[in-house]
Amino acid sequence: MFDNLAAYLQAALTSRRSDRQQRLNHIGIAVVEIEDRRLVSAVLDNSPAFEAGLRRGDRIVSVNGEPFHPVYSFNPQPPAVPEPDRQVFRLVFSRNGAEQEVAVTPIFNNLFDSYRSAVEASAQQFNVGNKVIGYVRLWGISRNANDLVVLQRIMADLGTTSSLIVDLRNAAGYLDREHLALFLPGDFGDYYSSPLALIIDRFTSGPAEAFVRELSRLERVTSVGSATAGGLQPELPADWPLDSTSANDPQFEAALGFLAGLF
Repeated sequence: MFDNLAAYLQAALTSRRSDRQQRLNHIGIAVVEIEDRRLVSAVLDNSPAFEAGLRRGDRIVSVNGEPFHPVYSFNPQPPAVPEPDRQVFRLVFSRNGAEQEVAVTPIFNNLFDSYRSAVEASAQQFNVGNKVIGYVRLWGISRNANDLVVLQRIMADLGTTSSLIVDLRNAAGYLDREHLALFLPGDFGDYYSSPLALIIDRFTSGPAEAFVRELSRLERVTSVGSATAGGLQPELPADWPLDSTSANDPQFEAALGFLAGLF
């Protein structure tokens, strides 16, 4: 049993057999520890944490009156193996210096399943004047045929938008040529050819970072946000400190404003 969420996510990504993927009870968040504070760095769309109103930058204080631990607050400690636990937990978090309490019921699966299901839940369209701007967050993508079909369906739905935001913050999985084909000119011409804004930050790494580098070669693609894990700098800088007290997402707003300004 692992003691951090990143290890469970990596185990789910690298295991080829679903029956060997590590499952656990979780609420759909990514957590970063800074000076003994556990801060939420991302909240998966449609997750228990999302439904409870948690957001990036919140400091989780306790669960059921005990100090918060990303894994052990919802699962037994070793050598016990995680099993489904549908009890309602009382979670206390701090936002802007004020503590709040919410009720959350964890889900039990391998963590990557929550990442991949969050992709479809993230897709949106925004009316800006007489134009429509699309949005999708690539939380978790794999080479699995089903995942590719889902992404193809999402892109088909967003294909008529005037421009598109692709969010690659906290992106997990494997982005390769088949995924790039949805955005790059190909033999059949069936790809997204309108302006693209790619949102990146320090949690954009690995294949997602390579994905950004490849797409950024196109004149119609602009990267927005802050430097990636590998040092890739955005064309349009927009910082968002993890301990920011703002309820808004300045990186998303910068991408939306940039695309709106193209009309």
